[in-house]
Amino acid sequence: MTGSFMDGIRAIQHYRMEIAIALPLLGGALAVASSVLMPRGKAKGLITGAYLLLASLGAACLLFAAIAAIAGEGAGVVIPLALPGVVLTVIMGIFSPAVIREYQQFEFRKLAAELFRRS
Repeated sequence: MTGSFMDGIRAIQHYRMEIAIALPLLGGALAVASSVLMPRGKAKGLITGAYLLLASLGAACLLFAAIAAIAGEGAGVVIPLALPGVVLTVIMGIFSPAVIREYQQFEFRKLAAELFRRS
């Protein structure tokens, strides 16, 4: 690996506190927004995209944690990458299909209401 790449991965340990605060806040804000907007069918692209973006961000963190572990970095570098990676990948990966399904159910309810009005 190049030295500058590994220096960038090592720099992540200086931002552990910010990561520990920002990720739960983003997840909480996304959960609140989705619980308000999904039943109404609003912001479909934003909510679905945010879930998939955070799941992808988690996968990228896992990838960088694996690279750091293979390169022989210490736990102070690997764990700040692996922990958010596992949490984001698992939680957002589980809820992404549920979000898509909720929007599909909204579209079905909207279609059923339209058919009911016409009959």
